[in-house]
Amino acid sequence: FSQLEPTIFNSVQAELPPPNAELWAKQINAVNRIFRSPDGMAVNLYVVSRGISKFPDEICFTRMDEFEVAVVNLKAIPSGGTLRARVWCVAGHVFEILYETPFTVFEKTTQYELEVKCQIVNQPA
Repeated sequence: FSQLEPTIFNSVQAELPPPNAELWAKQINAVNRIFRSPDGMAVNLYVVSRGISKFPDEICFTRMDEFEVAVVNLKAIPSGGTLRARVWCVAGHVFEILYETPFTVFEKTTQYELEVKCQIVNQPA
């Protein structure tokens, strides 16, 4: 993971109720393949085993549809740069971070002193 991604994942986990937060942590720890879009607008997460992408069933949420789980707003201190990340779940697991502006630009302007605000939009279970 980049330095930015764990900040986002940890902020979501901190706002989830305990059973969901535990599954969230297990899902994040299971990720072994990451795709960052060339335009800096998205990050996709995968668990790949023997060439097949599939999160283990035992760590998936009961909710299996596609939904936005959280909105995370980041503000760089002291530069004041901002970034909004929308975190999505698909098929019972965390799948994607969508950024409203390229994360690559934000990463270049911050020293990783961040003010982070997370709002859960939909509970994953």
